[in-house]
Amino acid sequence: MKKSKTRFLLLAVLAVLMLIVISAGIAEGSIITIFIGIILMIAIFGIGFTQKKKYRENGWL
Repeated sequence: MKKSKTRFLLLAVLAVLMLIVISAGIAEGSIITIFIGIILMIAIFGIGFTQKKKYRENGWL
């Protein structure tokens, strides 16, 4: 049975938002904003890759 892929869409939107946060941090010159954006983006990518592996192992893709 195929599962919904809306999780991946949500994660993609969050990743784009983190790119915007990093860009805003660069524009403002805020090291803290850049650092937080990078950490959250790495976390979002980690969650996404973990979910995709789980979906692939269970044959849901």
